Amino acid sequence: LAVVGFLANLDTSIVATAMPTIASEFNSLNQQAWIALSYLLTNTVFQPMWGRATDLIGSRTVLFVSVFIFELGSLLCAVSKNFIWLCCARAVAGLGGAGIMIVIMVIVSQLVPLRERGNYMGIMYARIVIATILGPLLGGIFVSFDWRWCFWINLVISVPALAILVAFIKKLPYATKPDVSWLDIDFGGLVILGVCVTAICLAFNWGGIVYEWDSPVIVALLVVGWVLVPVFIIYEIKIPRLPVIPMKMFKFRNVTTTTVNNFFTASALMGVFIYLPSYYQIVRHDKQVISGLEVLPYVMPLLLTSTLSGLIIARTGTVRGILWIGGLINLLGTGLLIMLNGQHPRAVEYVLLVLTGLGGGFLMQSTILSAQSQVTRDLLATVTTMAMWSRSMGGILSVAMQGSIITNLFKRSLLANSSAIPVRLFHVGSVDSCLP
Repeated sequence: LAVVGFLANLDTSIVATAMPTIASEFNSLNQQAWIALSYLLTNTVFQPMWGRATDLIGSRTVLFVSVFIFELGSLLCAVSKNFIWLCCARAVAGLGGAGIMIVIMVIVSQLVPLRERGNYMGIMYARIVIATILGPLLGGIFVSFDWRWCFWINLVISVPALAILVAFIKKLPYATKPDVSWLDIDFGGLVILGVCVTAICLAFNWGGIVYEWDSPVIVALLVVGWVLVPVFIIYEIKIPRLPVIPMKMFKFRNVTTTTVNNFFTASALMGVFIYLPSYYQIVRHDKQVISGLEVLPYVMPLLLTSTLSGLIIARTGTVRGILWIGGLINLLGTGLLIMLNGQHPRAVEYVLLVLTGLGGGFLMQSTILSAQSQVTRDLLATVTTMAMWSRSMGGILSVAMQGSIITNLFKRSLLANSSAIPVRLFHVGSVDSCLP
């Protein structure tokens, strides 16, 4: 399961380093955020659907189907001919990646008792951090000769991953719920949620770049996006028998706090993860491989504390202390990242990244275990899906907002120095046009 999950996480971390180069080749540098956003969008919207699918066709089937869709998306990315093709292919990969992320956590929850779950969750999250370490390094190497290998590598790794799955297929759970049918899937909720998230992401990505912030298009997107939030909540409460997001689950305090915590934690950490390589490439003028290495002060502590927290939880049976420690360190680290302006010594930046990684690692699995501890076994898949979904939702909105901030600040700095720069920079399409 860890090897399969490694595929989806490696894809995200490789692309984070390669985004400027890929967008540059397609003359779409000012839209580079969509390389990540198109993946995260389908990944976020369809996570609840995959969670419900485990009840319909069993976790084993969901695992194989989601791996197939992910690999299909990776293949389409590798052979893409233009930027729109690439983003559509990333969306397909995101659909499969959503299923992988959800089902491996559901399977662990189904197979392992709660008291021992921390150890196994630690292994699951260790694969995330290992992928985060290797991804930027491989991404930097691949873009130096052919960025398409950032996607071909997924198909190469899938061979041993699928071989392992087939070898242990009989041990994977196949249980379904006989009272659930395809008609019970909340397609209406999926549509509302998809339109809501897409509208908000488009507004933040286009605002000040493609359209002015006060243009009718941006205003309409923001109004539609935020109006659909209460519409979605009311719809989920009143209409579907098995809603995408069961609002009744929020009566459990641990589920509510986990959902909120995961949303805001992911909002902080995903932006660091996606845009840190770009910071070192554009602001510090580092090569792609070097920018990949400079992510290590962030991800190594993340690996350490995510693994350590699982061991502590398994030994003590409590998560509250871990949550407090992780939350405080994470708040301190992410808050101080405002100092990353290219003017301070690199050692200072690395210390801040270490703090951020330490805090984030403590929160990786402790929040999910906290939510799972308060519900019965038949609700494990639903709660796990909600916890993972809230993390993805925070991540996608963070990427959209921070991408908009970065691009608008870049545009503003160009306008402020318009007399000293070439006209070609006002329509940046490639990395080369940003360099002297």
